[in-house]
Amino acid sequence: MTKGQIREYYRRFCRWQQATPHYANRHEGEVQHCHNCDNDFDGNFCPICGQRAEVGRVEWKSIKDNITVLWGLDSRSLTYTLVQLLGRPGYLVRDYISGRRQVSFPPVKMLVLVCLFVVIVESVFHVKNDVVGLKFNLKELDDIVAWINSQKSWATLFLQSFYILPTWLVFRYAPGYPRHTLPEGFFLQVFLSVLSLLTTIFIGYWSDDYDLMLFVIYMYIAYLQLFGYGWWGTLWRLAVIILFVLMTMLVVVLTIEYAYEDTDIYDKLLSILIILAPTVLLAAVILYVTHRINKRTYCNNKDRRRPVFRVLCSGMTS
Repeated sequence: MTKGQIREYYRRFCRWQQATPHYANRHEGEVQHCHNCDNDFDGNFCPICGQRAEVGRVEWKSIKDNITVLWGLDSRSLTYTLVQLLGRPGYLVRDYISGRRQVSFPPVKMLVLVCLFVVIVESVFHVKNDVVGLKFNLKELDDIVAWINSQKSWATLFLQSFYILPTWLVFRYAPGYPRHTLPEGFFLQVFLSVLSLLTTIFIGYWSDDYDLMLFVIYMYIAYLQLFGYGWWGTLWRLAVIILFVLMTMLVVVLTIEYAYEDTDIYDKLLSILIILAPTVLLAAVILYVTHRINKRTYCNNKDRRRPVFRVLCSGMTS
């Protein structure tokens, strides 16, 4: 294979990644009758009740359709969404949070089904990859870790939720997707939780280190595609987010350890404050500086924003 062919395949792959979804009207020009609300309409779905045009009497095909809907193999196919998530994670998330809901299988339902598949794989092949592989000297912490590892889907989403706030602060004024909100951050982390489980399926049972490395790479690609910063701009912002999350988890673990120590209550509070205060202060300073840099860059970069944003920026800087 020549270099020219490789470049052409790469261009096609990039076009596929950035393509917007297209929906064909299979019944254009045909008058359909809805058996649910007796409405006559033109299109794939009834505008009154939303029932599909093809729905009629119960047939053998109806059994297959109901089973495929249960396992996510209908029009918004689970397998199709997983391929999209692996090949264009940031663009898929942008499509979903910007209002193109039909391009994706429902993300929370997808997380549960993928986790169910992971549990089945572990049961059949007698393999295991814990969400948290740490061991502590404190029984209470070990019990929490054991519970987390027994609830893979919700535990993965819970751990990913630590990224919501720093991602909102760090990418608040991103050129590719400005005005990022906390609810959008929740769905971003749901998609990333699915990616985390997929990396477990592909690599996690053989190597935890490569599993974590692959997931961080996918996080980087998703943030790069979604928020529109350059390679370096995305890298250092992601590093800030990961640093904040690690500091937060460290504070939580140390707080639990000190809370269960057999010492005086005042000594416990003092020990917690000694660790908590400088860590929280450092994290707040890092996030504030990053937030200000993003805000200034967003307002000064006139070539990458529409004229209406100049009014917004003038209000920010005033």
